[in-house]
Amino acid sequence: TPLPRLISPRIDPTMAAAAAARAYDLVVWGGSGFTGRLAAEYLARRYTPGSPDPNSKGSSGPVRWAIAGRDRVKLESVRESIEAKHPHAKGKIDILIGTNDDPASLESVACVANTVLSFAGPFAICGAPIVDACVKCGTDYCDITGETTFIRDAIDRHDASAKSAGVKLVSCVGYDSVPWDVGAFAVAKHFRDEGDECVGAVGHAGAARGGVSGGTIASAINLMETTPWDVLRRMGSPFFLSPGGDAAADAARSRWRTQSSWRFDEDIGRWTMPSVMAGINTKVVARSWAIDASGVYGESFAYDESDICSGRFAAAFGTAALTAFGAALMFPPTRWLLKNHVLPKPGQGPSEALREGGFANIYVVGTGAKNGDKAVAHVEFKGADPGYKGTAALAVEAALCMALPSERAKLPEGGGCLTPATALGTTLVDRMNASENFAVDVKPLADAVIRG
Repeated sequence: TPLPRLISPRIDPTMAAAAAARAYDLVVWGGSGFTGRLAAEYLARRYTPGSPDPNSKGSSGPVRWAIAGRDRVKLESVRESIEAKHPHAKGKIDILIGTNDDPASLESVACVANTVLSFAGPFAICGAPIVDACVKCGTDYCDITGETTFIRDAIDRHDASAKSAGVKLVSCVGYDSVPWDVGAFAVAKHFRDEGDECVGAVGHAGAARGGVSGGTIASAINLMETTPWDVLRRMGSPFFLSPGGDAAADAARSRWRTQSSWRFDEDIGRWTMPSVMAGINTKVVARSWAIDASGVYGESFAYDESDICSGRFAAAFGTAALTAFGAALMFPPTRWLLKNHVLPKPGQGPSEALREGGFANIYVVGTGAKNGDKAVAHVEFKGADPGYKGTAALAVEAALCMALPSERAKLPEGGGCLTPATALGTTLVDRMNASENFAVDVKPLADAVIRG
């Protein structure tokens, strides 16, 4: 059964032409949710004039921003808590209201922003209307979803019209899937700049500390509950989000093989297990490769992913546990038990101490075509757990690549349903390296220290 293909809303050229004079660079949609609040706090601390934070850009590069959602009381509570923690932001945080059952109200939000950054999930349930509004208003859009059916639907509905309008729609700008997608892009670009071609890249999740996301769990459960079995089977392909679908998979299947068991990785010298996040990351990287117009990847490129383990037993046990958890989510009785009595609920997240003390290390090892040379892209989260503070800060930096006119001018031309790598590329890498919470570098594998 194919995914539903709905009609994209007609783009209003008058609204699109008014983008240059809009009131806000960035609107945070879903600003009252757990991660949305963290994004608003990051904007207040780093990009609002008067901030005493030594890393603040509020004076040299202030951002015009607002928070938005459906519940004014909750949004006002968020604003009050931020103003109490960051007094310099008092009177500088606007609130916009829109509801999914009132398209005009969503358009009133979208049409006053250069870019909308959405945290309002589960996206398959409540994410589409704000995307519709952004496309109609000629507003760039990004979100932190990892829901592949939502992304596939957005591609089917909006890719053509967004291309014609030059509107960029970019999903997966959080921990899933920026480190992996941008890491693969960075290592492929390294080989291209050296006059070589990257024929294979393998992402590895290394040492990390963070909490489990209730919102991510809710999205995964909703995906299992609402997606037909035939679509779930199609989602097993890394090319689920790529142009050409199964045809692309047939042509590249021998190269694109996702790790399904524990094994020893010779390149990094560690035991590994299947990646917890490969279900979304491999699809995003595959779409980047398929739609890349810059020639960074090359025709022979392929991508795989794993999680680094402390040893063989840990890799075997982790593989078994991941398999059991996946099976439990597939069947209604065990899924109900996990949903109601075991897993965290939406809106729940780790303590501030864990968020501030969190970190993550992602490595993408690339292989060159000429001599089999190895290089590694290292994406590091510093002083930020990857699932919450790190995702919030990363999503803001990604959004600002499009929201700030000076940054958007650096991006590749054109619109459509893009990926973090194809839409934002080196501009996002530069912004990450300018932030105290991230670092991205590429070096020969022999010179790298793998922490895992």
